[in-house]
Amino acid sequence: MPINVLIINPSIRLADKPRNIPHGLAILVNIITKKLNIEVTFLDINAYRYNEKQVQEIIQKTNFDIVLIGGLAPTYGSIIKLSKLIKHENPHAKIIAGGYVVMSMIDTLLKNSEVDIVCTGEGEITIIKLLDKFQKKGINTNIDDILGICYKDNNQVIYNAQQSFIKNLDIDSMLPAYEKLPMEIYLSNPCAGIGRDIDMITIRGCPYRCTFCYQPWGHKHRAHSVDFIIKAIRHLRVKYNIDFVSFQDDEFMTDLKRVYEFCKKRNQFCPDLLWSCTGRANIVARNEELVKFMKDSGCVLISFGFESASQRMLNSMRKKQTIEEMEKTVKICRKYNLPIPTSFIIGMPGEDDESSNETLNFCIKNNLPLDSLMFATPYPGTEIFNFAILTKRINKNNLHKFMLNIGDARDFFINLTDFFSNDQLIQKREEMMRISRENYEKFITIDGIMEKMKNLYGNLLDKVKLDKKDLEHRAKHGGIGVF
Repeated sequence: MPINVLIINPSIRLADKPRNIPHGLAILVNIITKKLNIEVTFLDINAYRYNEKQVQEIIQKTNFDIVLIGGLAPTYGSIIKLSKLIKHENPHAKIIAGGYVVMSMIDTLLKNSEVDIVCTGEGEITIIKLLDKFQKKGINTNIDDILGICYKDNNQVIYNAQQSFIKNLDIDSMLPAYEKLPMEIYLSNPCAGIGRDIDMITIRGCPYRCTFCYQPWGHKHRAHSVDFIIKAIRHLRVKYNIDFVSFQDDEFMTDLKRVYEFCKKRNQFCPDLLWSCTGRANIVARNEELVKFMKDSGCVLISFGFESASQRMLNSMRKKQTIEEMEKTVKICRKYNLPIPTSFIIGMPGEDDESSNETLNFCIKNNLPLDSLMFATPYPGTEIFNFAILTKRINKNNLHKFMLNIGDARDFFINLTDFFSNDQLIQKREEMMRISRENYEKFITIDGIMEKMKNLYGNLLDKVKLDKKDLEHRAKHGGIGVF
């Protein structure tokens, strides 16, 4: 029997503009449409910034049997509210949730929301099998044979066996359904670049095991082929006239051979495309020739998570990098006139005055501002979340309340240190940011920054006017104007 599917992208980071395409949900739109021939309605609350009344009116007018919803950890509260609204308007609908927000808090979400089913891993295979069964046998059929889900049955939470990870992303996944997204909104709000900037995620799995990071896709590197990426970029350039691609993978530079291949094919097929990516100090410090090749191939920015300049703290985070590698990375980027957007963390377990001052002194020595200094935040699934549970900083008997309050790591949420009081930690962060910024401004003027950016981005700088929110966004993410 035919079914109607509604996919919802909940709101997040309302203090900023919508910049990041909802990749996971938009990929599912494409797969469901093409593999099951089901017409999907996509409700992008985050892009349009709909209020609750507007969302309710849209849901009332939409015909659906199944709702898919998901996002990052801070969307937990939105999913709770939306599931209640959906069931009020359509009590018989099945609500399926997925993504980072639910994968590490399955019991908590199912027991405290109207969500019926949780996708416990990658959705491409699981959702197709689930919806195909619903189409053939009805939405109330038995689903105990579907791998990769967890669901409620008579107030009991039932866990099915896991679905194995996708091995070939080119074959088993797809591009996001860009035509279903409000692309002009996303392309008007650059993520990391300049002009009509689109963010892309091309890799799943990270080989590193940092204690503050949740990695549900495993630690084995799985990536789209370079040919797949180039084909996608050429399509986006024709259809949406993009100027810039921001690769937002956990670690774009892990596979050096793949980076070289991308640079060569970019030069061949998209020679005027500018792009940025994520990097790592331990990789860049040992591969200066690659950085030069990337710069000559249109890369204008590599962003880094330095996190701390205390080797003791880096070791406790399992960052697998050294202070020397961080310093060499700064020198290499400056040698090739690349910005140095870096993020740091304050307040990890074991943080004290000595370690935080080491970070500040490193930034002063290397002329870096600390605008992107985040509080250590124990997101579910991370080792520091387990630490917070063990030390009773989080009440394990009330994780629902914890999840309702969790937010952006730039806002103080919880103190994981024994050295600082809450007020002292907040004040220390403000002090570090102020002193490092004052020091940085001694060495470069706004005019000097603009001249460097003009040399880097060319005429694209004339194409877009960055407003206050854009500048704040860039500062919070390390700042593309940090040279």
